[in-house]
Amino acid sequence: MALLSDGSLYSWGCNTSGQLGVGYISDQISIPTQIQGVPKRIIEMRCGENHSMVITANNDLYCWGNNQFGQLGNGNLLNTFIPTKIRLLKENPHL
Repeated sequence: MALLSDGSLYSWGCNTSGQLGVGYISDQISIPTQIQGVPKRIIEMRCGENHSMVITANNDLYCWGNNQFGQLGNGNLLNTFIPTKIRLLKENPHL
């Protein structure tokens, strides 16, 4: 992924689990493609092997990609092909 100075977010590469966040276009995307659906004020981004996530300036967490083990934190085990806002429990002592 690449985060540009204007706040736009781009991804490319393998997309077999939706880890690029651009929907299901194909298994591979060879040119940078803008990710839609994430606020422009991203302060941090991370890529796992088959999933990705960003944190916004409002402390909102968005995740997408492979969710085989629940790593997206969205309450299910389904892969997500577009950025999905994750509900965080503030009382969770592990966060």
